[in-house]
Amino acid sequence: MTERSAIAPPPHARWRLLVQFLGSMRLAVSLLVLLAIASIIGTILTQQQPYPNYALQFGPFWFQVFRELGLYNVYRTLWYTGIVAFLVLSTATCVTRNTPRMLREMRDFPTRQAEQVLLEQDEWVRMQSPLAPAAAGERAAQVLRAAGYRPRVEQVADGSLAVAARKGRYQRVGYFLTHIAIVVICGGALYNADVPVKWAEWRGALQPEKNFDLPLSQIPQKSWMSVHNPAYRGTITLPEGETANAVFELAGDGYLVQPLPFRIHLQSFQISYYSTGMPKDFISRIVLYNDQGKELKAGLVRVNHPMSYDGVEIYQSSFSDGGSLLRMNSYLLGAPGTSPRTLEGRVGQTLQAGNSGYAVDLKNFDLYNIVPKSAVGEKATPDHPTVNLGPSFTYIVHDKSGAGAEFKTYMTPITREGQGFFVQGFRTAFANPYQYVYIPTGPHGGIGLFMDYLAALQVAARAGSNASEAIFVDTFRQVVAQDAPEMSPNAQAVFLQASMDALLQLRDYPMPFVLSLSSFDHRWAAGLQVTKWPGTTVIYWGCVALVLGIFILFYLPQKRIWMRLRAHDEGVELLAGGSANRNRLDFEKEFSTLAAGLEQVLEGSEIAHKEKDNGKPAS
Repeated sequence: MTERSAIAPPPHARWRLLVQFLGSMRLAVSLLVLLAIASIIGTILTQQQPYPNYALQFGPFWFQVFRELGLYNVYRTLWYTGIVAFLVLSTATCVTRNTPRMLREMRDFPTRQAEQVLLEQDEWVRMQSPLAPAAAGERAAQVLRAAGYRPRVEQVADGSLAVAARKGRYQRVGYFLTHIAIVVICGGALYNADVPVKWAEWRGALQPEKNFDLPLSQIPQKSWMSVHNPAYRGTITLPEGETANAVFELAGDGYLVQPLPFRIHLQSFQISYYSTGMPKDFISRIVLYNDQGKELKAGLVRVNHPMSYDGVEIYQSSFSDGGSLLRMNSYLLGAPGTSPRTLEGRVGQTLQAGNSGYAVDLKNFDLYNIVPKSAVGEKATPDHPTVNLGPSFTYIVHDKSGAGAEFKTYMTPITREGQGFFVQGFRTAFANPYQYVYIPTGPHGGIGLFMDYLAALQVAARAGSNASEAIFVDTFRQVVAQDAPEMSPNAQAVFLQASMDALLQLRDYPMPFVLSLSSFDHRWAAGLQVTKWPGTTVIYWGCVALVLGIFILFYLPQKRIWMRLRAHDEGVELLAGGSANRNRLDFEKEFSTLAAGLEQVLEGSEIAHKEKDNGKPAS
């Protein structure tokens, strides 16, 4: 048994080592540093975005590395939750271990100290007085009271007097407040982090759905969280006039569905703008209903002004198109004598372009497009550096083989040097920037004149005409005489030059037709964030306690002074020593003032004092 105890410590010793490790300052500082690093990453790197956005931003290698580390949703990772939980355990252990000792210090302050202990204090002084010990002790106590201390005088068995006094008795309260505040804040964060959901994901009982095109009714139950989930944060894009009873929370490369205890109905959505045309404020008018259709609450939700109901906060986070109805004209490139075809559909729908085999996915509609004036050839001014190009719509065209290209078309023509241009952007890959085609508009603002000119050129080419300046000019004159005889010679010259530029730009155009927007019925959709974080109030109070505790620790230091008075041949000898746990330079000055006051009231003389390391006296 003796041999075994020499090899391994007894169980109680191991527990003591574990408690010391958990309550050590090094562990707490290390955990705080790790949390700080993780929080910095979570602040710099935008969280909970679709994975394709990260893959495009970082490339395939680093995308995979960051994904494995969980950096795209730092606050939902098990390792982050584990660090927070370990910090709670460490801080709670530290408080539990040190509380009995600190309570004893606050309650019991020893009056007697050995002479060697007094000489080891930060400051000490020795002096003599002709007074009797009792009178000297009383006067010393009066000096301490005048300085704000509460002295205690005690008779010692050897006939001497012991005097003790201190300030900042409750400074240890600052220690309790700061440490308990960390436990409260981290505990509230753990509660808000919805640990049961993470645990269910880790066990596989809850599986994120990866098909973002599924309607709500077809999402598997394994992707639904409980309606009684204590904490969540989800988003939903709600069109005007629509109602929703669930929100979506991104989880990795998929999402989870969080049912709500009420239904949200978006009555209307409004945007206010600055004079530059940039959005200023987003306002949603929403109504909350229960399952029976009873109105629970109605009001406005705007940026930084959420609506609260039964512990749930509804924030205005974004806005987008909510399925606007678009009416478009389709112009075939190089088809003489054909009128434009009409297409109509809502954003989000897929349309068939006649019998051509091309499919048009209406992707988005923007009511306003704010761009720098320099981008459209206009001169910028300090008051108006941008210009609003008006409505535009984005769509993707797929051919029969499935290959596609993305287009962005502006409804309102822009004007350069008196000539109007229809602006059409296109790109064949999502990562590529848009290439732009500027098609000149005719006298009535449409692109029909250019399309007829292009068709006439192709007819002349099929007839065997060579691409010469004469062919371009003669063909243009014929088209103008037929379509726009009222054009002046100067307008014809400008239009012809713009048409030549457009023909060069169309060489890379990937589709055989051009869509232009003729009219629309706009419909907004509000991006709402629905949050239930019951631990937030606890966190706020924890922050208050943390600030108060730090204030007490730094600005209410604990100061302690002990005195020993012994009878002497000519009166009494006094030895006084004191220390402070903070602001020691200030205490040095205070102790010097006390020593001078003692010397005065005791009618004595200072015979010794503590010297600093450089040999100079303390005062």
